[in-house]
Amino acid sequence: MEQTSNHVGQAMTKNQKWVLASTASGFSLENMDIMFLSFALAPIITSLHISSTAAGWIGSITNLGMLAGGAIFGLVGDRIGRVKTFTYTIFIFALATAAMFFAHSLPAIYICRFLAGIGAGGEYGVGIALIAENFEPHL
Repeated sequence: MEQTSNHVGQAMTKNQKWVLASTASGFSLENMDIMFLSFALAPIITSLHISSTAAGWIGSITNLGMLAGGAIFGLVGDRIGRVKTFTYTIFIFALATAAMFFAHSLPAIYICRFLAGIGAGGEYGVGIALIAENFEPHL
């Protein structure tokens, strides 16, 4: 049976593999969400009869939410633990993304995307910190 090894030739622990798998899965789904949003913008513009500027704000509001989520959940992760915080950010992101199905107005889309951004930003910040603290630096 072949073992996975880190950059210094040591086998990764079960916990390290779990951390990498869970964070990579979360990051991948968030990236897919951003890609799907870009594909959905044209139908959103058509169905809601909005300007391209208003549609462009959907992505910008998502990014603002990511900024807020990274700052907020970075502090929360320090207080209550990164694994628990990472879990909360995944739920926030998932629920806000699912709520997009029910958003039939521009303000509702803005709110959903801001909340999805908060979850995504928190997940990135906490996830990267979780990876960093589970692998010892070797210089």
